Amino acid sequence: MTTGKLMKIGDIAKKLGVAVSTVRKYEAAGVVLPVRTFGRHRLFSEDDLFWLSCVRDMITNRGMTLEAIKRMVSMIPCWELRKCHIDDRLKCPAYTEDSMPCWLLAGTRSDCSAADCRTCIVYKRVTHCENMKILITELVYSKD
Repeated sequence: MTTGKLMKIGDIAKKLGVAVSTVRKYEAAGVVLPVRTFGRHRLFSEDDLFWLSCVRDMITNRGMTLEAIKRMVSMIPCWELRKCHIDDRLKCPAYTEDSMPCWLLAGTRSDCSAADCRTCIVYKRVTHCENMKILITELVYSKD
């Protein structure tokens, strides 16, 4: 579970300078996973705010689309970060599917599907975008 101050979607939208519907769009695309209350209200952490500001930067200043960001995040080899055994990899759609981040795929490893993706090393590393290029390079090319 996320610790620290949680913010409502309106507060996040205001800090980002976007409409609430834009933040919902980011969630629908799967690039951010807000905490949901029992009443289904979205709450965001400081880390979420930082990541969404990176997403905004990639869209407004670097010309990326939301789909491109989603695809970029989906290329992170979660099996490397989680040190999955090859037998587990072969059964996991995150290993063979590259259209969406692992946290959006159904049927991932049993220990993944039972976990809170917000606390997973994969989600935490991906959402610190200042290291995105380094992370992808290290994980994808570390086997060479």
